[in-house]
Amino acid sequence: MRSARPSATLESESWCRYFSTIAVAEDHLPWSHPTRLSGEEKHCIGKSIQQFQLGESSSGRRLLQRGLAYSRSADDPHFVSALSLFVKEEQRHSSRLLRFMQREGIPASRKHWVDTFFRHLRVLAGLELSLRVLVSAEIIAVPYYRALRAATSSFLLQAICSEILGDEAAHLRYQASMLARLGAQRAHWVDRIISRVHRLFLLATCYVVWVEHGQVFRAAGYSRQGFLTEAFWEFNWLDRAVCRRLFGADIGGLQDERRQDSRPRLTAAPGIPD
Repeated sequence: MRSARPSATLESESWCRYFSTIAVAEDHLPWSHPTRLSGEEKHCIGKSIQQFQLGESSSGRRLLQRGLAYSRSADDPHFVSALSLFVKEEQRHSSRLLRFMQREGIPASRKHWVDTFFRHLRVLAGLELSLRVLVSAEIIAVPYYRALRAATSSFLLQAICSEILGDEAAHLRYQASMLARLGAQRAHWVDRIISRVHRLFLLATCYVVWVEHGQVFRAAGYSRQGFLTEAFWEFNWLDRAVCRRLFGADIGGLQDERRQDSRPRLTAAPGIPD
């Protein structure tokens, strides 16, 4: 059995502490705010929210099984613990969206072809490929929730989107650190091939998302190129982090670091900071 590097073990422990702290934080979302979706807004974003709520609701069972196998082989019990807490945070996003949908009279979706495709793809994948499929969804979620926030006058939905966006910044850093660990013994040229394949996969996924959710993006002032630009800014950030083999959660500096980066700011809801 191989042993985890001390820095990797500390990294897993720090992510456990971070996700555990978030898990017990109080819910300060303005659920009692009187503003509701207009009929026009509900028509524009209703089906889109249904799809994203469904996508966030995965149990992560197979991912956790693969994470447990790696955790044992690396002699790092905190690895799978952090992964489990991460999955629960994604499920919290789903529950937030579902509660909002119920409040607005938007029925939950039980099945959609895009969600089914990605779930089947993760079934066929190992741990690293599963994480790359998952992180592609996380990358796309950043411009999506920024667009959704800007496309509505619902104070509650804006607050939910802001909360999810705050979580996604940490999620991308977390997944970058995991992918760096999984590829730590690999030759750099192999990493570059994987990166190029991942880039093509993300591009194809972005086009699917634009077809399915373009109405939300357009309502927020995005063009298709603007959406792609923002999504690939996030991908390039992740790719550089993985390539540099970044370790260490550096939780305290997460938000400041990403705010100071040169992410394209193509649209934003007034009064709601990124």
